Amino acid sequence: MRGTKEFYELRDHFEKDVKTGMYGHTVEREKKDAKVPADVFYTDGYVNQLFLSYMRGYSLGKCVER
Repeated sequence: MRGTKEFYELRDHFEKDVKTGMYGHTVEREKKDAKVPADVFYTDGYVNQLFLSYMRGYSLGKCVER
């Protein structure tokens, strides 16, 4: 899913949904050229875990919809 139009749209929706309620956490993306594991998308670990949960919920919703 990473690198697809669907992924980028999901990431944009996540950032819009989460920015207002992030007390003390920053929604800052990892650099594209940084050597990080495949499941790291944001510099803040808490925000990264929220995004992973968000993606899993999205995937589950797609499966249930079918």
